[in-house]
Amino acid sequence: MLKIQDDAYLKRTLKFLFTTLLIFLITLILAIIFSPSIETLKSATESTHNSVDKARGLQKVWEYILNNGFKVPFQMLILTIIPIPFLYYLNIIKTTVPLGIAFDFVLHFDLYKGSMMIIASTPHSIVEILGFCFIASALFKVNQSIIRKINNIFRKSKKQNLSIKLAILNLLKIYLLIALPLIIIAAFMETYLTDLLLNLLT
Repeated sequence: MLKIQDDAYLKRTLKFLFTTLLIFLITLILAIIFSPSIETLKSATESTHNSVDKARGLQKVWEYILNNGFKVPFQMLILTIIPIPFLYYLNIIKTTVPLGIAFDFVLHFDLYKGSMMIIASTPHSIVEILGFCFIASALFKVNQSIIRKINNIFRKSKKQNLSIKLAILNLLKIYLLIALPLIIIAAFMETYLTDLLLNLLT
């Protein structure tokens, strides 16, 4: 019952992860070249960290889970319903680009301390982004099913419809069994492990 009936979901997840890391590296390189201002960094991160910055301890963990585990996946799901491929991936880009800008900013501020901050922040960032990529992999099939069904309305020679019901069932399994646990782990890592590593490194 808990088996995910989609043999390619892991392969798609890794492709999404590779693409996301590539976008991050490009953003970081461009940020190093053009050195965006502090105002650019604030505007890029304000919406995601406004409530989190004021929280501490388990409250901070909950704020991360609430945003990354529920709000962001829900936004991705809404974008998936629109019959345009990969529109749901914009949420991951929205997370990745500010991260690249933030890493550049701390490097410019202090090369050594900035490097240590990046090292300390990398573990939770990778786990969090991996969780998003699992969600994107599952949403790919939901979006593909919707697009196929709409396209068949206008086709003379119909293609075989993909099961939306199966795609949604797989989405729920991937989200509840893989993605959400990863995002919860990332929330604890970001709240506690990042500071611990930073204290050890600096």
